[in-house]
Amino acid sequence: MSVIAAVPELTNCSSAPTILRNAPDASLQHGLNVPETYHFEDLSKDDALKHVVQNCVNSFLSQCGYQSPQSAPDGGLRHWLSAQVSKWKATLDLKFSPKFLDKSINASSIYVETVYGHTPLEHRQYIALYTACMFYAEDVGEHDPNAVMEFTRRFYWPPFGADSIITGTLDALSANYIECSTKDMHIRPSATRYPTYLRLRAGISAPYTHFLFPNTWKRAPESYLQILPELDHWTMGANDILSFYKEELAGEKNNYVHIRACAEQKSIEHVLGDLVGEASDTARRINLILAEDPELLSFWNKYMQASLGCFLGQLVVLERSPVSQYYLEFHLKTPRYRLAELGFHA
Repeated sequence: MSVIAAVPELTNCSSAPTILRNAPDASLQHGLNVPETYHFEDLSKDDALKHVVQNCVNSFLSQCGYQSPQSAPDGGLRHWLSAQVSKWKATLDLKFSPKFLDKSINASSIYVETVYGHTPLEHRQYIALYTACMFYAEDVGEHDPNAVMEFTRRFYWPPFGADSIITGTLDALSANYIECSTKDMHIRPSATRYPTYLRLRAGISAPYTHFLFPNTWKRAPESYLQILPELDHWTMGANDILSFYKEELAGEKNNYVHIRACAEQKSIEHVLGDLVGEASDTARRINLILAEDPELLSFWNKYMQASLGCFLGQLVVLERSPVSQYYLEFHLKTPRYRLAELGFHA
């Protein structure tokens, strides 16, 4: 029995361009601070990887005007989540170590502490437990793929619920199974829509953007529906950028960046640069959509942080809240993403 089964009520690319095949001029066009005389071949593979990711993350954080909110740990939430996870240890035939459980509890708690602190306690607990289950599917699913695949077959449609959270979860688990079972699949050049097809399902952005608006949200859904596609797109792009380093160290070649590089026949650095530009464009578009809604604009800035200063093409942030930049803080604060190794801290 798996963790996924235990919580039923919870509503390689052989032709990929490699890090060492970078064209410095192409990276410069996308905002990466790579000197024209720099050649990745002069460095070891590890040093080249660090250089590429440092430039990419630094460019992304700069365009977002990141300043750490210094979100405080929620001891009560962590204690509650630990108690829930202890039930897994006691009742399930676990296929992972206590170390994984501790890391999952920490990462799940940080996510809720940084991004969802504005929601009621019961919502924070739900999101934390949901996230721990999704970490199981993502990190251990390849060792227990049948449990992940069986999830949708055990599912009973509830009389009431958030449809987007339900369908997004089912999509993510199905896509996770695809990722686990197609690691050696050759990505054909010109299959340029496949990376986005898989990413939209595996990215699980829709449930987490809907989590931002619990039933205690005082306004009708019509007030925020039009920014949901943009929130989804920005969230996926930010995650692709900020999780690339840890995935590269783990040898993952079937993530969005590598698959897109294969399909578009571009270097890894070029794709990362494209992602930074696309995320920044999305942030500017949301600022335009919300220009006449100060409440939602402030809420948006707190969530992900492309500031009005970025919108103006500057590195000056206007109307910055001291509790802003939660999503970025989560990635910088969580050891899971290993960004501290590159000199980035919350």
